[in-house]
Amino acid sequence: MANGTRTADYAAAIASWRKDAQFSVDYSKAYLGMEHAYVLGLSGRGQTIGINDAGVLTTHPQFQGAGKITGLRTVVPAAYGNDGLINPRRRWEGHGTHVAGTAAGSRVDGLPMFGNAFNANIYSATANFAAGDFLWYKDQVIDGTLVSTPRENIVNLASTGQVRIINNSWGSGNSLPYDAPLTTVLQQFRQDLGTFYDPVLKNDVLVVFSAGNGSGVHASVDAVAPFSDPRLRGNWLSVANYQANLTATPSTSFCGQTATWCVSGPGSNIVSSVPAYEFDRQGIQAQFTRAAYPTLYAATTVAALQSASVNRFIAALNEYLGAKDAAQRAGVAFDETAARRRVAQEAVAITLVAGSRLNTPDGVTANLAGILAGNLNILTPEFSSAVLVEADAMMATMLGRFIRYTGPGYAAYTGTSMAAPNVSGFAAVLMEAFPEYNTPLISDILVSSSKDLDTPGVDLKSGWGAPQMEVALRGPTALRAVRDVTVVAGTVDVWSNDIADARTRYSAEVLQAFPNDIGGLVKKGGGELILTGNSGYTGPTRVEQGLLTVNGQLRNSALTLVAGGTLGGTGRIATLNATGGTVSPGAAAGGIGTLTVAGNATLGAGSQLLIDVGTPGQSDQLAVTGGRLQLNGGTLALRAAGGRPLLYDERYTVATVTGGVAGSFATPQALSAILFPSLSYGPNAVTMRIAAGRYADIVSATPVQTAYARLLDGNRGAYANLRGTYDLLDVQNATTIRTSLEGLAPRTETTKRALGTAAIDHMARFYRDRLAALRPGSGGGGTVSMIGRPVEVAANAITMPGQQQMVSDAGLTTVREGALPDTMSAYLAGGYINGSNAAMPATSFGDARERFDGMYIAAGLEGEAGEQGTLGFSLSYTDLDSRRLMARSASGELIQGTLYGKLGAVGGPMLDAQFSAGVFQARTRRTGTLIGTTFDLATRDNALALSTEVGGSYAFGSDSLHLSPRVALRASRIDFTPTGERGSGPALLFRQDRFASLQGRAGLQIDGDSRGFRPFATAYYVHDFEDRPGVVTATLAGGKGATASFLVAGQDHDWAEIGAGVAYASGAVEFSLGADTTIGRDDVRNQSYRGAMRIRF
Repeated sequence: MANGTRTADYAAAIASWRKDAQFSVDYSKAYLGMEHAYVLGLSGRGQTIGINDAGVLTTHPQFQGAGKITGLRTVVPAAYGNDGLINPRRRWEGHGTHVAGTAAGSRVDGLPMFGNAFNANIYSATANFAAGDFLWYKDQVIDGTLVSTPRENIVNLASTGQVRIINNSWGSGNSLPYDAPLTTVLQQFRQDLGTFYDPVLKNDVLVVFSAGNGSGVHASVDAVAPFSDPRLRGNWLSVANYQANLTATPSTSFCGQTATWCVSGPGSNIVSSVPAYEFDRQGIQAQFTRAAYPTLYAATTVAALQSASVNRFIAALNEYLGAKDAAQRAGVAFDETAARRRVAQEAVAITLVAGSRLNTPDGVTANLAGILAGNLNILTPEFSSAVLVEADAMMATMLGRFIRYTGPGYAAYTGTSMAAPNVSGFAAVLMEAFPEYNTPLISDILVSSSKDLDTPGVDLKSGWGAPQMEVALRGPTALRAVRDVTVVAGTVDVWSNDIADARTRYSAEVLQAFPNDIGGLVKKGGGELILTGNSGYTGPTRVEQGLLTVNGQLRNSALTLVAGGTLGGTGRIATLNATGGTVSPGAAAGGIGTLTVAGNATLGAGSQLLIDVGTPGQSDQLAVTGGRLQLNGGTLALRAAGGRPLLYDERYTVATVTGGVAGSFATPQALSAILFPSLSYGPNAVTMRIAAGRYADIVSATPVQTAYARLLDGNRGAYANLRGTYDLLDVQNATTIRTSLEGLAPRTETTKRALGTAAIDHMARFYRDRLAALRPGSGGGGTVSMIGRPVEVAANAITMPGQQQMVSDAGLTTVREGALPDTMSAYLAGGYINGSNAAMPATSFGDARERFDGMYIAAGLEGEAGEQGTLGFSLSYTDLDSRRLMARSASGELIQGTLYGKLGAVGGPMLDAQFSAGVFQARTRRTGTLIGTTFDLATRDNALALSTEVGGSYAFGSDSLHLSPRVALRASRIDFTPTGERGSGPALLFRQDRFASLQGRAGLQIDGDSRGFRPFATAYYVHDFEDRPGVVTATLAGGKGATASFLVAGQDHDWAEIGAGVAYASGAVEFSLGADTTIGRDDVRNQSYRGAMRIRF
């Protein structure tokens, strides 16, 4: 808002500026539409405007603040204005101060006005014009001293490198009609400028000239400078003066042949800053009466007053010459000093009277001084110089009487001098809006934004017309030449205007002189330029840097794209030739869209077509609707819209063509380690399918990665069932795929087999030890024994699920006498198991060991089978759990029945046998994340478990020591069924697998007895004859059947088992302690520790 508050209501913000008192102090800002810039916060900030004029009253409130105004030091003598200040002999001079305030006066509360670019800075240069200064003609014309530097100031201001605009509200008068033909204008105005204005071009400065106040004549010679140096045309503006009703001010000069760089600005009754003073007109007229100067008072127009003033002064000079001539002829003395004084007095009186009529102390000083300096051959330099010096002194005295300075003030001035700074301020605001644009482009935007006046089109009177900020902020509407358009990285400019060749806007008389003004643009800088208009310019469009987004139309411009540039959008262009760079149809932010080429399109070897792709079938397209698509080996790149990855077998159309496709793209870059685009070229389209390479080609040669690669490659035909896995892995790089596959190793399969082995081996050892304790012919005497603490073991398994069991085979034994017939006995046994097994080989934990523990419980009946035989039957339950490692676990439950027996005599040969059959129920679970997606997979298998052992032994020794060598053959197997993992994630289906063992066992049993103290020991050598495969075969669950083998831990063939203990009996109580372990076995190690107590009743 104009009062500094913020609002989202654009219309309200516009209205607030239009109602603002400072804004509406005159019509100038509304005429130009400055409110449309102010609501956006634009005010010329960061810009510096050079004011090349009569000097500025720098103490005026409009110019306060650090850095607001700077003065240019020139070479003029000290008595003249310098450092941008007013000539001290002309303190009333308000022209430069008014111009500076109009262009860039600050916006200060309480002041009546502000400049169009109120936050711009000012660089003031004093031109020291002749008006109002008698000494100027003596010093500059007669003595040849440089006291006026208006054109030099342009060059010097430009050379500072600090200004972008130089305003020149001055010019040389002429009488050439505004509609004079170009040949006449060139004949009269053309100069040899050479390289004089090179600093203007080098420093990219816009030079603004007032057209002049010649009441309908052609613009002045300085406004016409581009005819003498055509390079200046984009850096030059000529400004005529038009009123609020969009008609010409009567005093204005017109654009004439400067029309193509001329606009019509507001310059009538413009209120701005001036030095304030009171001019005593009545006092002057009282001293210099009507009776004394009748012709000056009788004049009713400025021209008539100037004519009367000149005639009166010429009469005074003629009187001087006549008197001097008469004295010479008469031979009498002539008082030259007095005569000169009278001429000086007459000059002062005439200019004061004229000034009182015109209400300016300047009067007609320049007219009169010019007569003196222009007639030196008649008047002599000495006479003219003396008169000018004395007139200057008299003038200073008179003005001391008739002028009282009152400080800073404001006044309304009229003229092209006021129109020019209004346009300069407009240009500064536009430069703030487009800070990277060069001056020729700013100039094109400014002039082409204009509202048409007078004759339709750009005409010889008003030029382009009245500049309009609302239009200018949307970019150019016409271009006079091919312009560089620089948009810095990180910024976006939007041109929503329709852009035409400038020549299409010219009236017939202007077009005749400038028939070749056609537009084009070269996009530079790393930022984005968006074109949304329906543009018909015919010059080239070239994208060299950054992004050009065409969302409108370029109907006639041939577009060239080179390395470093990007073309995007959803619009329509005439033709396309991409020798390099990137063609990216659709929105710049990755949105999907179609870029249309009405004619031929060529994508060269250095170019890239970047296609945003969404869901299948949804992608950017290059649509060549009126010609051929020529592909010369450029690349096709893909970008997932919205971050969605491209997936296997998705299909897209990347280009459609009506005139055929020739050539091809280079081989597209892979999308990932697996996926790549596969292109097909038809007569009217280029289509793409996302194809997949082989995992086997990118994985490392580890067993796990190799196995998974075989599964993934072999089951690609089942993609629809397995896309949850493929879609995660397909889009990754090789390193991620390798790491991910390694992390999916089915380690639990090794653990599962180890648990089965431990369970079945442990129970075989339990029954082997049971057989060793049996004595043929002894049925147990009707006892019931409790071995270990089976009730506690079962209770612990219930009350502490998942906790690790720390001890194995606790064997405390309790015997209840007489509970069964004398030929039979029964027992209930239980205890703890622990151990470890080798992990899955060739994995990150392949050298580690996996711990497991659990419990067992068994119940059995034993009885005599004749005098030398014993037979038993038992049911057992074993529960083992692995300790969780790397989010993986396994458990197993062995439920089996066992028939065992022993035949022989004590002290002689014995034969023993056992046979077990049951179910090993195995469970596995592996959890984790695959490419950020959680998976949880579990299996459950009910495998048939069989075990049998036949052994023979012979007992030697005495009552105190027994030695029993024993040999045995043991066979066992677990038939694992085909088992599939259930749950979320990359599930495997494991094929049927038989885990078999055939062992030969040879050993020695020793026990003794001495006064109730009974040590015992066993030792076995074991050899496993079975060669089990060290792999498990699996496929992907839901796949097409392709299988792969995963390693499991290998088997040991030879190891030892030893056990030892001691028992002590005293009275009715017997205690025993024992332990056994494997030696030299790595696949499944296990130990047991037993303690027993037997009480006789």
